[in-house]
Amino acid sequence: MYKHPLEVERSSVIRSIEWLEERRSLAAGGVYGDTYPVTWGADDNLYVGTGDPMYAIVDGRPRPCTWREAHRDPKLYGAMGGLAFEMITGSGMDFDVFRVNDMDGFTGPGGAGPKPTGVISVDGTIYYAIQNMLGIKKTRNRPGSQHGSDATIIKTTDYGKTWTPDLEPLWKEFEAEHYDRDVLLTSNIKEWKTPDEARGEYKGFKPMFPGPLFGGPTFVQFGKDNMGALDDYVYAVSSDQWDNGSELRAGRVKKERIMQAEEWEFAKKKDGKFVWEKGFEDSNPVLAIDGHISTPEVIYSRRLGKYILLNWSLHRDFYPAEGSSLSVFEANSLFGEWKLVHYEWMWELQEACPYCPRIPLKWFDQDTLTGYLLFSGSWQIKNPWYRPHVRKFKFVLADEVMKGPKV
Repeated sequence: MYKHPLEVERSSVIRSIEWLEERRSLAAGGVYGDTYPVTWGADDNLYVGTGDPMYAIVDGRPRPCTWREAHRDPKLYGAMGGLAFEMITGSGMDFDVFRVNDMDGFTGPGGAGPKPTGVISVDGTIYYAIQNMLGIKKTRNRPGSQHGSDATIIKTTDYGKTWTPDLEPLWKEFEAEHYDRDVLLTSNIKEWKTPDEARGEYKGFKPMFPGPLFGGPTFVQFGKDNMGALDDYVYAVSSDQWDNGSELRAGRVKKERIMQAEEWEFAKKKDGKFVWEKGFEDSNPVLAIDGHISTPEVIYSRRLGKYILLNWSLHRDFYPAEGSSLSVFEANSLFGEWKLVHYEWMWELQEACPYCPRIPLKWFDQDTLTGYLLFSGSWQIKNPWYRPHVRKFKFVLADEVMKGPKV
């Protein structure tokens, strides 16, 4: 296990990220949220899973609100919820966000409720990975961090209007039985009425990936509606907790069996080499950096034949006021060996505290390796950062550095 991203061997192919423009924020007011796993749908739109959208659509317009307000108004609470499903239109130069589905059954703020981790469009169907399906649990390591566990996958064939299986009614019952909403009014109330061990399942529901090891799967993105995929598998990676985890795991499944947990295979070391085998409980991390592996993102570069991993970590566990770091890696395979491409100790600004970097492939030129990074920022209330931002960038190749500028 590495102790820091800078200990990882540097890439000899991609030397760095070059920022081409300053950060650009969503122009529309009243839209707040985070996480934003993104996929390029078959209808040519970008779709995102939005975590903790701190606003509701009222009379057709975004209506920002606090959890205290939502506590008093069930309509606001459900619309804000723990997550939503949204569409991004436009380009990196000028984009907007539209609410597709409040998903108002998935309630609960932060780790108290479900959080989005991955979305992918495959043959016209969109799959949505959601974690924390059994409420807050203890973190695997670093007690001050936010957990990320108990993940499951749902799907839609109508671009987010309806979902299968429909777990919203079940979560509403679960939250009402186990979660104390009055915690939103005071910090002196224990959020969960029942201990972790009493929440291993609910009325026959069990998450596809119980526990933290594969508790936040993020799907590997290849292109529009998964075009450009190298084979008939869908791939995913996961950290072992939401922020400042330590291990990255990889899994795969035949694309027609994404919803079948027993069909998933995971990276495991056999005789010193990685292989794909079923059962994530005895899987091995494909990258381990103590306290520096958070909710990840992976895309595939067709030009380079490389997987590119975007990663981040908070300078202080689950505390945005001290800022965050950005680290980027590349590898020929999800098995590794991962090589460091780029590291920024203070990513953007300290008060911005960006996290969950994503690369919308619709906005990424596979030939020039130029695109836009999508991310959110500090969730501290009443700040300009807790919303979608983008920044234009380019992957700088080693041979470009060696050639130097033209004279």
